[in-house]
Amino acid sequence: MFRKPKNKGAIRQRKAVDWDSNDAEEKPANDSGVVEVQVEVTTVVKKTVISLKEEEIEEDDGLSIKPQSIVSFDIDEGADSTFKVKKNKKKVEELKRMHRLEEEAAAQAAELKKYEKEQKKELDEKINMEKKAKEQKEKRVERDKYLEKYRDSSAKHIETVYDEDLDAPYDIDESDVSKKFSSAYGGIPDSRAVYEARKRRERARREGADGYIPLDDDKKIRPKGIRERLVREDENDDSDEEDPHKFYSSRDLLKGEEERRREEQNEFLAKEQGENLDENGVERAEDDEMEEWERQQIQKAVSRRMIGQLREEKHNVGRMFGQEGRANHGDILEPESMDMDIDMDVIVENFKSKHSGPENKGGSITIEDTLAKMKLRMNDREEALNARRREVLKMQQHLQENKDMIIKIESELPRLSTKFSMYQELRMYSRSLLECLNEKVAEINVLADKKRTLNKLKTERLAKRRRRDVRDQYAECSATSSGKNVNTVRHGDAAVRAAEREARRGRRRRERESVAKNATHEEGLSTDDEETNSQVIADTEANQEVDALVSTIFADALDEYAKLRIVLERMIDWLSVDTKSFQDAYVHLCIPKLSSPYVRLQLISADLLNKDTEMSRMQWYEDALLVGAENTDVEKEHPVIVGLIPAIVEKVVVPFLTDVVREEWEPLSLQQTRRLALFCQILPQLPTINDRSKTFSALMEAIRSKIMTAVDEDLFVPMFPPAAINNQATGCRTLLERQFWTAIKLIRSINTLSGIISLAARFEIIVETIVSRICIVALRIGPKNDVTCERKLRALFEEMPSEVLAMGGMTSYQQIVVTLKMLAEEQKNAGRDYYRDIRKFIEKIEH
Repeated sequence: MFRKPKNKGAIRQRKAVDWDSNDAEEKPANDSGVVEVQVEVTTVVKKTVISLKEEEIEEDDGLSIKPQSIVSFDIDEGADSTFKVKKNKKKVEELKRMHRLEEEAAAQAAELKKYEKEQKKELDEKINMEKKAKEQKEKRVERDKYLEKYRDSSAKHIETVYDEDLDAPYDIDESDVSKKFSSAYGGIPDSRAVYEARKRRERARREGADGYIPLDDDKKIRPKGIRERLVREDENDDSDEEDPHKFYSSRDLLKGEEERRREEQNEFLAKEQGENLDENGVERAEDDEMEEWERQQIQKAVSRRMIGQLREEKHNVGRMFGQEGRANHGDILEPESMDMDIDMDVIVENFKSKHSGPENKGGSITIEDTLAKMKLRMNDREEALNARRREVLKMQQHLQENKDMIIKIESELPRLSTKFSMYQELRMYSRSLLECLNEKVAEINVLADKKRTLNKLKTERLAKRRRRDVRDQYAECSATSSGKNVNTVRHGDAAVRAAEREARRGRRRRERESVAKNATHEEGLSTDDEETNSQVIADTEANQEVDALVSTIFADALDEYAKLRIVLERMIDWLSVDTKSFQDAYVHLCIPKLSSPYVRLQLISADLLNKDTEMSRMQWYEDALLVGAENTDVEKEHPVIVGLIPAIVEKVVVPFLTDVVREEWEPLSLQQTRRLALFCQILPQLPTINDRSKTFSALMEAIRSKIMTAVDEDLFVPMFPPAAINNQATGCRTLLERQFWTAIKLIRSINTLSGIISLAARFEIIVETIVSRICIVALRIGPKNDVTCERKLRALFEEMPSEVLAMGGMTSYQQIVVTLKMLAEEQKNAGRDYYRDIRKFIEKIEH
C-alpha cells in the first residue's frame, strides 16, 4: 500500500576534480549530500589539408571529414587533444580525376551549345532559300501545266468556227497560238510522273549522285565508321538539329522519311487541285503572268459561250423550218471534248433554251399551231390576272376589316375609359374593405362564441336538472311500491331537490290557471325552464354586454364599409360595367364570404331560440333583396342577383344555424322548437337548400343527433307492479303518465319541424322509435279503461298524420295494432264509446 522510502545515503558520490578549473564549476552539495559537477568538454578538430601533386583540395569544398565528438572522462586525457586523419591516396586520385572530367564536360557543353546555335541559324537561312526557290518553281510548273491543258483542249474545238452567215466553217491558224504558248505544246505528265520526278530529284540532291551537286556544299564526304575522338573536334558534323550524343535507329529514320514524303505528296496534290494557300492558310498573291493567264482563260470561256449560243440558235431555226440535220443534231446532243470544259451554267442555259412550243413535223407552220400557242398564252395570262384579282380582293377585305376594327375601338373608347376608372376605384375599395373586415372578423367570432357559450350552459343546466328530477322520482316510486316510506328516500340534497321541484310545478300550475282557467293540462307537457333570480340576472347582463359590443363593431368604419347594402351595390356596379370580367373573376362566389361578417352580426343579435325571428324580416335579407334596384344598367332578373340570397343562406346562415342547434337547442322545449321552425320556414323555398347541399345535410344531421340524444336520455318507461300503479298514493301512476306525455311532447316538437324534416325521417323517429318503444309500452302497463287512456290515445292519434302513416307497412304497425285492439276491447267492456275511434284508426293503418 505504501511505498518504501529510498535510502538516499546509499547513492554513490563522486567528488569534483579541479583539473580544469575554468571549465568545471563546483556546486554545493544538496540535501542528500551529493555534489553535482558540470564538466564542459571542448573538442577541437583541425582542418586536414591533403597535399596532391599539383593542386590542393581543402576539405571544406565538400570533401571534409568531420570527426565525431568524443567525450572522455579519463583524467589523463586533455580537453584540447587534436585528432589527425590518415590520408587515402587512392581516394584523392579518384576525386581529382572526377573534378577534371566535370570541367571538361562543362566546357564541351558550352562549345556544343554555341555550335548548335550557329548551325541552326545557317540551316534556317538555307531552308528559307530552298522554300522560296521551290515555291517559284512550283508556280512555274503549275502555270505551264494548266496552259498546256487548256491549250490542247481548246485546239480541238476551235478548228471549225462558223462565220456570220452560218454557211461554211473557217479555219484558225495554230501558229499564232503556238507562238504565244510555245511551252504548252509538249506532253503533259500525270500526277504520278511528276511525283516520281520530284522524288528522284530530292534523292539526287540529298545523296549528290548522278552529276547533281548537293546544296550543303560545306559537307565533306568521309568513309563510314570513322569518328573523331572528341565531340568538339568533329568539324565536319552537320547535325545541327539533333543531339550529337543521340542514338539513331533505322526505325526512326524510316518514320521520318515517311512523314516527309506524306507531307510532300499532300502539298503536291493540293496544288494540283488548284488550291493556292500558303502555310498559314492565306491566299498567295499571284504574279503578272498568272493574272494574264487567267484573263485569257476568261476570254476563251466567253467566246465558247457565244459559240454555243450560235449553235443553239442554228439548231432551233433548223427545227422550225424542217432543215434539222444529223450533223447539227449531233452538235447539240453529243457534246465534244471542248464542251466538257465549259461551265455548268452554259449547259443548263443550253437545255433551258430548247423550244418547248408546238413542233412542226410536216415541215411547215400552220395557223392552228399559232392559234394554239396564242390560246395557251392567253390562258396563262388569264390565270395570272385571276390570281392578281384574288390578291387585290383579299387585301381589300383586310383593309375593310382593319377600318371596321378602328371604328369599333374608337366607339368603345368611352366604355373602356369607364371600365378603367371603375377598376381603379374598385381596386382601392376592395383593398380597404378587406383590411377593415380582417380586423372585424376576429371580434365577431369572439362575440358569437361568447353568446353561444351562455346559451349552451343554460341548456345543459336545465337538461341536467330535468334528468336528475326524473331519477329522484323513480327512486321514490320504487321505494313506495315496495312498501317503504317516502321519507327514507328523501333526505339531504334529495329532499331539497324534491321541495324545489314541487315548488316550481306549483308556480307553473298557478300561472296556467291565471291565464286559462278552464284549460286542461297534462303533467309532462310543460317545460321546466325556471332558474334562480341571480342566475337570470347574470345571464341577462352577459347578453346585454354582447348586444352592446355587436352594435359598436362597425362604429369606427365609414358607411361604405359598415353597411352590407353599399358593399353589394359596389359589386353589382362591376357586374353592370363588365359582366365578362365579373364572371371570370368568380365574384359571385366571393360575395357570400364578403357578406358573412354583416350577416353573422345580425344573427348574433337576433338570438334565434329566445326571440321570435323570421329570416325574411332581417336587415341583411332586405339589403340582398333590393340590391341592383337603383342600377338601370343591369337586369333585375340577372342570375347573380337572383341567386344572391340563396347563396348567402347556404354559405353563411345554415352553418351558423347548425352551430346553434348543436350547442343551444333543446328538443324537449316546444317554445325553442317553434322559434327554430319559424326561422327555418323559408329554407324549403330556396333552390340551393336540398339534399345535395353539404351545409343543409350537416344541419339535418345535427337535428337528428339532438332528437336521438333526448330519446335516449329523457324518455323511458318506468316498470311498476299493477297494484302500485293502481294505488294513487304511491305516485307510480303519475310518473308513468308524465313519461308518456313527455314522449308526446317530443313527437310534437318533431312535427313542428316538418317543414325541413323529411317524411321518411319523421316516420323513422316518431313511429319506429318513440311510439313503438315508449308509447305502446306505457299504454300496456297503465290503466286501459278510464278517461286518462282515452286522452292519451287521442293525443297519440293527432301526432300521427296520414302522410307519416303512409310511409310504413304491416310489419312496422304490428305491435301498435295488437295494443290498440286490446285497448278497444277494454274500452268497450267499460262501456265507453271511444273504442269505435280506435277501430277506425286500426282500419286506417291496415289499409
